[in-house]
Amino acid sequence: MPVIEKVSWDYAGAEDIAYRFPNLSLKYGSQVIVKENQWAVFFRDGKAYDVFGPGRHTITSNNIPLLTAALRALRIIGDIFDCEVVFVSNSQFRANFGGTAYSAPSGDIKYQAELGFFGYMLYKVEDPKLFVVEFFGNRGASSSRDVENYIRGFINERIINEFGNHDIFTVVKNVDATTDKVTLKISDEAARVGLKVIDCVFEGVKIPEEARRFASGMGAQAMMMQYMKETATELKGSEGGGAAAAGLGAGMGLTMPYMMAQQMQQAQAGQPQQLIICQSCGAKNPVGTKFCGNCGASLAPQAKVVCPKCKAENPAGTKFCGNCGTPLTQPAASEITCPKCNAKNPVGTKFCGNCGEKLG
Repeated sequence: MPVIEKVSWDYAGAEDIAYRFPNLSLKYGSQVIVKENQWAVFFRDGKAYDVFGPGRHTITSNNIPLLTAALRALRIIGDIFDCEVVFVSNSQFRANFGGTAYSAPSGDIKYQAELGFFGYMLYKVEDPKLFVVEFFGNRGASSSRDVENYIRGFINERIINEFGNHDIFTVVKNVDATTDKVTLKISDEAARVGLKVIDCVFEGVKIPEEARRFASGMGAQAMMMQYMKETATELKGSEGGGAAAAGLGAGMGLTMPYMMAQQMQQAQAGQPQQLIICQSCGAKNPVGTKFCGNCGASLAPQAKVVCPKCKAENPAGTKFCGNCGTPLTQPAASEITCPKCNAKNPVGTKFCGNCGEKLG
């Protein structure tokens, strides 16, 4: 390997934070030229040793005492020795960040909101020796791109962790104070890897409307009711989809609101409450619930068919009277007339499309 007479980082770009010269053979008398906005760090076997500031430096045993001592300890010192030199820029850099994070569990139902965030951080290297050890020694970086990628991940990871310490009430009501705390935490963590945070700006924190409703106004209890209502509406759209749709509703749609309803019942213990018995499974449901929280069956009153012979009431769809056996024929009408406004509505419509009157 040829002996290097002069080492300098002449082609540093505006986005380059560091450059690594690996496997250099230097000698006493070799020149290390460091520009005004640079440091040069002598590096070997994953450790950083002596640091040169701006200027032209001639290598002697006096200005690289730490590296010389290490080489002597290894019994490999001579007029020529091998090492690496990492040039580090002391300019200011910008790192954009962005991603999603979850808030801390909130309220009785341990609600967590998925928050979006984006912004940028201005930073510079403050401790070049610590920086080289952390990035080139411990994390195996070999270029500025490696360092940039790590810093971007470093920022996102700290933000995600810190948002996880704040519940949605805090984030909604004090979003600026929360981001300030996150910024302070990032600054502390950055100092441990040799960086100085000049500014950390959150350009946006996206809070879902659902989370805002939970944290303000109606409160957690109202959120439970709203959630139940929305889920029941979705299930209504799948009504008539057969057993598969009913099973899907019971398993995915109604489980959570049913649990919420149970929690509400516990919270309201001691207060009388009216219940509806599911005709399908016998489970008890709060008054006003449209679908059973246990099996997903509709809790709406069933239509009846009166036997023309014995006047006994039979469930709609029954072909023969359960009391006397008389055939129960269904009217072949294609429309239903509203008893209030006489508007015509399609068969199966529960409410008049003109005036909202209940049909049947």
